[in-house]
Amino acid sequence: MFYSTEEFVTHLEGDEKEWVSAVKSDTRITYGGRVDALGQRIDTVPRTVNGDIYHIWTQKREVGRLGEVKLLITEKESSDEDEESSVKYIVSNKIDAPGSHLIEMYAMRWRVETFFRDTKQDLGFGDCELRHTTGASRHWHLLMLAYSLLKFGAAHSALGTILGHASSLRNDVKRSFRESVQNLLSWALTSPDRSIDELMQQIDGMFI
Repeated sequence: MFYSTEEFVTHLEGDEKEWVSAVKSDTRITYGGRVDALGQRIDTVPRTVNGDIYHIWTQKREVGRLGEVKLLITEKESSDEDEESSVKYIVSNKIDAPGSHLIEMYAMRWRVETFFRDTKQDLGFGDCELRHTTGASRHWHLLMLAYSLLKFGAAHSALGTILGHASSLRNDVKRSFRESVQNLLSWALTSPDRSIDELMQQIDGMFI
């Protein structure tokens, strides 16, 4: 989980960058005490964001040492009764941004986290030991190319499924391969008169 700090925010705003981040539940806010205490007192409004329902409340407030920011308190509505709901406290210097936009921006952090996990564990980024920036840059660009090709291939599986959510590369590839095998078996079962050569052509197509 990424939490904003005064130093990091100052650096971003010094470069005229916009930012969206979470703050901890015990963060102090002006005229409200702790942010989680405020969350227990306010009334939220349901909003649909990318097909999911969020109960949100947003206002411009002084938050901790971050100064005046857009504060968003949000809780995602779960369809699973056993799943415990989670309240998020999101802040941003995008004062005029609607709550739905901040939720979408904050959700992008998971794609960043899965990228670093995939590249370190499966694509060799964690094993890179180079002394010169030129070599490191080449390694980084080749890694990015490999990652992009693998994500692109997994997202367009044999069944035409487009993966619309962020997940790890390993899970994407596993799902894509499973769908390819399913497609092959379905083809074989519905075409009992096909020859062995035709079946091998289908298998070869799985690895192109």
